[in-house]
Amino acid sequence: MNIKLSDAKQKEKQAALAAFKEQVELLGISQQEVLSALGYIVQRKRKAPAKYYDPTTGRSWSGRGPRPKWLEGKDLAALAVDREAKTWWPGDDQG
Repeated sequence: MNIKLSDAKQKEKQAALAAFKEQVELLGISQQEVLSALGYIVQRKRKAPAKYYDPTTGRSWSGRGPRPKWLEGKDLAALAVDREAKTWWPGDDQG
């Protein structure tokens, strides 16, 4: 009885894997996407870019979370990182 149940379960598993393989090929899903969806590959969160920078110490802060001690009593506007918008289209350099 256990052997029949085991065989039936194995056949069901093989059918599910075949259907999965067919869908993956049909939709053009990559191995990376499958592993990521199953939780085997975890993408790291990107580090937030610095909004404030102290040129004397080299320290920076993204503006997220509590204000660091090195920023206490300092003018945030004076330490703000100046970022201009970059052109995104090739050959669209203006200047």
